[in-house]
Amino acid sequence: MPASCPTLAKPELTGDVTSYLEPGRAELMRVADQAPFDADHKKRNRVEELLFFVKQRQITRVGVAFCVSLTKEAQELARRLDAAQVHAELACCRVGAVDYDEIELPKAHPDRFASICNPVAQAKLLNEAGVQLIVQLGLCLGHDLILQEEAQAPVTTLVVKDRALDHHPVTALRK
Repeated sequence: MPASCPTLAKPELTGDVTSYLEPGRAELMRVADQAPFDADHKKRNRVEELLFFVKQRQITRVGVAFCVSLTKEAQELARRLDAAQVHAELACCRVGAVDYDEIELPKAHPDRFASICNPVAQAKLLNEAGVQLIVQLGLCLGHDLILQEEAQAPVTTLVVKDRALDHHPVTALRK
């Protein structure tokens, strides 16, 4: 390791494992460690990992905060959660039909109604529904941050928005 590596340079921060020994955190880490592989040591995809994690953590209500452009994928995720006997609560990004004008943002065609994403409402709806985990599915950058700020339940990301690379931003880092 280089001398600048935080493991060497800041051992008081990087070497402190006490929070992992707390019962709740230890259990979360145990399940997370098991999620990537099935009993036969075969790799799970991220959806399979999510389903495994939810079942192992005995989560019964999952919120899905999704982009309108990924409606079919959100519905499929809800179907798979329901098949695993987990209730899925869906919240589309355009909930509330808030016009750009209402929040003082410019729009391409000022004379027409144009709905913008409403991550605050998504979070409020999922909070009200009492979900135990929220899955983000293709929310815009910034909107995902607002949802996380407003959410009462933990948030994990299944798909990130990347219009140019069909939601595969790691591609840009591998060029």
